[in-house]
Amino acid sequence: MWQTSRSGRIDRLVVFRWHVDAYVPAGELTVEGAGTTRMSRFRYARSYFALDGAQPIDPLGLPLMRKSYPAVPEEVPLAFHDAGPDGWGKEVLRRAFPRSVISMPEYLALGGTSRTGNLAFGPTPEAGPQPWMPAEEPLVELPRESDDLETLMEAAAAVDAGTGTRHHFALLFRKSADVGGARPKARLRHDGRQWIAKLPTVMDRFDDPRVEAACLDVAAAAGLPVPEHKIVAAGGRAALLVERFDRAPEPDGRPYGYLSAATLLEQPSTRYGTDKTYVDIAEAARRIGVAGAATQVFARLLLNAYLHNTDDHLRNHAFIDRGGGWDLSPVFDIVPHPDVRRHVCAPAKGIGPAWDANAAFRAHEALKIGTADAMAIRDRIVAAAKRLPEFMDAREVTQTDREFLRDTFPEAIGFNP
Repeated sequence: MWQTSRSGRIDRLVVFRWHVDAYVPAGELTVEGAGTTRMSRFRYARSYFALDGAQPIDPLGLPLMRKSYPAVPEEVPLAFHDAGPDGWGKEVLRRAFPRSVISMPEYLALGGTSRTGNLAFGPTPEAGPQPWMPAEEPLVELPRESDDLETLMEAAAAVDAGTGTRHHFALLFRKSADVGGARPKARLRHDGRQWIAKLPTVMDRFDDPRVEAACLDVAAAAGLPVPEHKIVAAGGRAALLVERFDRAPEPDGRPYGYLSAATLLEQPSTRYGTDKTYVDIAEAARRIGVAGAATQVFARLLLNAYLHNTDDHLRNHAFIDRGGGWDLSPVFDIVPHPDVRRHVCAPAKGIGPAWDANAAFRAHEALKIGTADAMAIRDRIVAAAKRLPEFMDAREVTQTDREFLRDTFPEAIGFNP
C-alpha cells in the first residue's frame, strides 16, 4: 500500500534504480506539508551501499553518502524531475485526474518503468516498482489497444486541440503520461524496437517532424551521435520516430542512467531561461567524467547555431550512463525556430545569447579549444548543414515549408530551398 495523507497525497516513495539486471531499492523519498507544492527529503537505502558497483543517482547533486538530502528549493531533488513527466505528459495526467491535487511526488508515482532513465518508484521495497492511482476514478480507462501509430496520432491531435474524450485519454494515458517535453509524444514498439513517437500539433507552422528528421540527418553527417530515427506517415500526417537512447537495444532493453544538464547545473525545474552557458555544460560534463567534453559541447553549440535551433534549454542537453560511466547523450530536439533570435544558453560568459553563428564560434577560446581544432569542427558542421536541402528531399519536406524556412539559416550554409 502506498503511504498517503488524509487528502490522498503521496507521503512516501521508495526509489528504485536499475542495477546489473533488475530494479533494486536505492533510497526513500519522504514528503511533508499540506500545500499544493510540498517539500521532500531523499536518503539512500542502507542496502544500496552494500551493492557491488552501486552508483549515485546524481554524482553532483546526490552523491552516494549516508545523509539526508533536502529538496530545497524544489519539491523533489532535480534528478527525479528527469524521471518524471514534463509539459505534454503532465497535461495528460491533469486532464485524466481533474479533481486530484497532483504535484511532483504524485507525477512520479503515477509513472511506470517505461519512464526516461533507469529510475522507478513504488510503495515499499518489497513491492517493487509499480504505478499509483489516485482515489478518484480517472476520466480514462487503462488502454488495452495495441500500439497503433495512426490511432495514437488521432488521439494526440484531439487532446492537443482540446477535444479529447475518454477514449483519447485511454489511448494516451500509459503511452505518454511520463514522456517529457512540450509536444505531443507517445512511447511505442515498432519493428521490435522501442521508440518515442513525436507527433504533429495544430500549432505547427511547418511539418515539424519531417524538418526535425532532416536536422538530425545533418547532425549525423557532421559526425555527432544521433539516435536512429525515421518518418512514418499515418492518416495523411507524419510522425517522427526516434529510437530510445536511454534503453539498450532489444532483446536486452535494460534502462540506462539519464541526467539532464539542467539537473547537473542545478537549474530550477520550472525555469526555462538560464544564466548558464555552453561552457558551464562542458564543465559539468568534465566533472562527471565525460571524455572530450569541451569539443563535444562545442560541436553541439555550432550545430544549434547553424540550424537556428534556439530552443537549446538545459533539458535539451543530457547525459547517459550505459554502465561504463557518463557520456553526452545523442543529440535530440534539433529543429529551427525562425522567429526566435536568441539562444536559451549563451555560448560563454562575455558572449551574448543572440543567434549568431560567428559569435558562437568564439566560445572555443573559453572552452580552451585551439583555433585550428575549432575551425575543423566548424568546417565539419557547415559542410553537413549545406546538405540540408538534400536531407529535406529525402524526408519529403514540401516546397512550401522550405520557402517558409528560406531566411532561417545563416548565409554560411547557403540554404537554397
